[in-house]
Amino acid sequence: MEKFIDIHSHIAWDIDDGMPSMEDAKCSLHDSYRDGIVGICSTPHIIPGQYDASIHNEIVSRQMELRNMSSIPIYFGGEVMMNSEFIDGLDMEIYPTLNSSRYMLVEYNVLRDIRSIEYRDDCLYELKVRGYIPVIAHIERYFHSELDYSIIENWIDMGCVLQINRTSILGMHGKQIQKNALALLDDGYCDVIATDTHRANGSRISMLSDVYSVVGKRIGFDNADILMYTNPKRILEDKDILNIEVVKKKKRFSFFRR
Repeated sequence: MEKFIDIHSHIAWDIDDGMPSMEDAKCSLHDSYRDGIVGICSTPHIIPGQYDASIHNEIVSRQMELRNMSSIPIYFGGEVMMNSEFIDGLDMEIYPTLNSSRYMLVEYNVLRDIRSIEYRDDCLYELKVRGYIPVIAHIERYFHSELDYSIIENWIDMGCVLQINRTSILGMHGKQIQKNALALLDDGYCDVIATDTHRANGSRISMLSDVYSVVGKRIGFDNADILMYTNPKRILEDKDILNIEVVKKKKRFSFFRR
């Protein structure tokens, strides 16, 4: 049986828009174990401008509860929104990283097309100069029409880690987002695939075996293993990640980015 590690999950209950209750979290943990998930990083939403010590303490307390009731190793982190107040919080060093590593899971507002976010590179630059490695969540969801590879290649040049959601690859966010996700996979612009779990039932669940099959058949199972186990593990261990190789139209592309 294949094994997976998920570094983007809202499985901790009643602290953001993720899991509604402890019972839902228990069901999700049970399903995760059956699916072959051997590690989960809890990444609740962190909103700069609203995040303070009391919210931090509430999140950590809930994550501890989650860890104590789980048979799967639970790691701590957060998904930090890169908004206009993001840099102020960086100066105060209040944002969690993934398992206390250099890697910080960050996101933009998915309701805005990435081209309209004027400070998009400023946030990443400030992370890099402070020694962090940005893991950009669900990159496929920021392009509401076609992909802009100049933006994506700039993220790569800045040393960012590119994460794609399971649900996007499986078409659960619509045809355009699925098209984006599959094009990114085909071109090798992906470092990690994660669940972005929000519920115990429905589409946004804690499962990776279904997308593993799709990705393996599309770009090779060695690559699927890197994206869903090896790289997530290396991130949590604060190690450099591996690059995937994709074969397309009888030509091999190898992406040596780091």
